[in-house]
Formats: sequence, C-alpha cells, structure tokens
Amino acid sequence: MDKAKETSHRALRVLVVEDSEIDYNFLVATLARAHALGDACRVETREQMQAALAEGGWDIVVSDHNLPNFSSFGALDTLRESGLDLPFVIVSGQIGEESAVEAMRAGADDYLLKDRLARLVPAIEAAMARAAARREARDSARALAESERKLSSMTAHMAHLAERERAAMARDLHDEVGGSLAALNFQLAALRPRVAADPESAIIVEHMASQVDSAIGSLQRMMSQLHPTILDDGLVPALEWQAREFSRRTGIATSFRSNHEDISLPPAVANAAYHVCQEALTNVMKHSRATSAHVELFIDADNLTLEIGDNGQGVQPDQPSSHHAHFGIVGMRERARHLGGWFELSTSPGGTCVMLSLPLGEPGAGDAAADMAGEP
Repeated sequence: MDKAKETSHRALRVLVVEDSEIDYNFLVATLARAHALGDACRVETREQMQAALAEGGWDIVVSDHNLPNFSSFGALDTLRESGLDLPFVIVSGQIGEESAVEAMRAGADDYLLKDRLARLVPAIEAAMARAAARREARDSARALAESERKLSSMTAHMAHLAERERAAMARDLHDEVGGSLAALNFQLAALRPRVAADPESAIIVEHMASQVDSAIGSLQRMMSQLHPTILDDGLVPALEWQAREFSRRTGIATSFRSNHEDISLPPAVANAAYHVCQEALTNVMKHSRATSAHVELFIDADNLTLEIGDNGQGVQPDQPSSHHAHFGIVGMRERARHLGGWFELSTSPGGTCVMLSLPLGEPGAGDAAADMAGEP
C-alpha cells in the first residue's frame, strides 16, 4: 500500500504548538472529522514542547507561526535539537510569503492559513509521505555506508593477508629455490678446475654457471617484487635508499624528506607506498627528461601521504611511451584503491607530481571475521 494512503487510514498522534485553545479545538475537530486523529497535545513554549517530544510517539508537529513567547522557527529548532525526524506543518492566521519560504527552507514541510483548514488533512498526508521518504533515504544511505565500511574493512584485511602471503612466498623462494641455486653455483665453481683441460666441457660449465647466475638474478627480482627485504628496516629508510639509488643510477638529482625518521606501519601500506614510489620514479626516468626529482613522505595518526614530483616535461598523451606510463598509473591507482586510499597525478610542461594517500588503520582479523559473519 502507498505510504501516503497508509497515513490517511490510521489515527495520528499530533503535537500542536498553539497558544489559542479555540484554534486548537477547531484544528482537532477538523482532524477528527477526517478520522485522522488518534491523540493530540497542545504546547505553547519551548520547554513544554521539549517535554512532549521527550515522551515520544508523535507522528507529526503542527505549529502556529506566531506565539507570544514562541514561533514556528523556534518550534523547528526545538524539533531539530530533539533529533527526531517528524513532519512539520505550519498553520497560521497570517504568514507572509517571505516568512513561509524561509520556514520551508528551515525544514517545514508545508504551511497553510487557519481559514483554509480544508487543506489540513491533505497537507498532513503529503508531509507524512515526505518524512517517510526522508527516513527511507537516510536508512538507505546508512545501509550503503555500512556496506562500504564492511567492504573497505574486508579489502584492507585481504590486502594485509596477501602481503603476509607474499612475504612468506619470498622467504620460501629464498630458502628453497635460492638455496638450491646457491648450492649448484658452488658445485659448478668446484667443477671448473676439473674441466679446465677440456675446452668443450669448460664451455658447457661456464654456460651452466651463466644460466644459474641469470636464474639467481631473476629469483632476486621476483623476491623483491613479492616483498622487498629493505622494507624489513622500515619504510622511511627504504624510500630514502630508493631515492639515493635512483639518483646514483640515473643522474637525476633526487631528494628525500620525511616528517618521521622511523615509524612502524601496516605491512600492506608500507609495501604499497614502496612500489608506488618505485613505479613513479621509473616513469620519471623513462618519460620526464627531468633534471631533478623529490620524494616526500608525511605520516600522521591516521594517514600516510607520499608525493613524488619532478621538473620534467610532463606526461604527453601523444607520446608513444605514454601508453606504458598509463598502465603504470593504473597500477598505482589500483594499489591505493585496494587499501581504501586515493591516488592523484597532475602533470604539465613544468613537471609531474604523484600523490598517494593511504589510511593507517591496520585491519584486525576479529573485525574482518565479524563482518564476514554479519548479515549479507
């Protein structure tokens, strides 16, 4: 059944803000004739209205505009202060157009004159329907916000678990595959003197050693991608090292600044910041033609903010290399989104600036489990 029609078929509890008992009785009689009245109460002051609202159970507030010690604006304020979302209709002997418009902007649902009470019941029904729609929209917004909170919590928790799994995989690769390759390299080194007199065998051994060295290099790159070991010393020294090494390799003068010398961070956050900085500096090297760059890290109680900028030519959409840069940007943006943060890139002929912001609340297994066990 439509909510407005539902309203007209049930008796209402009406709180009336009115100083005239005659006008109050006339209003009550009008509602009673339409079978729309279950109960009514008259108040004249803010204190009386506050007490009545505290009792609860009201369906609507009907208020005169001007009272000796009160007004419809005061009644609206009192209703707002109570935290209740009740429909509010002004019934006045005289109200100017400007005052009526101002009252509607202040939160009144409708207004009508006392000599036109034939419109009272339809006005109340319409106000009730609007209030119901407001409550429904608010409940939907609250449910959506709760769903987004749960999704954010689960996403962050999964990122945390994924980082732990990547670190475990890196350790396993180092201990098992790395150990086997190191042993093989040692055995090949021991074999070299024995085959030195046989050129053909010596060539085969050197080729095998080269392949083992290549495999060790690939393994180290894989482990670094899974979990950079330098992060074990903390994000601040890791980014400082990254900026220093980038400057040494490329000749692009790169400065590093942080508001912390050392700080403990959630592993997923530190890993994301490290890789975003790595990708951003790679783009500086490949696309910017910059002569200088900077890396700045700012951490407060709630968020990590990382900025990487350069003085280069910016990312030009018509450059062939910009397509590769675009994929890197997508990856950086996805890392931020995955952890509930944001990523922003601004570029111009004067340079490019990358901004990353990540929340620092590390997901708790208990909270995530509670969300998983909650209602769908």
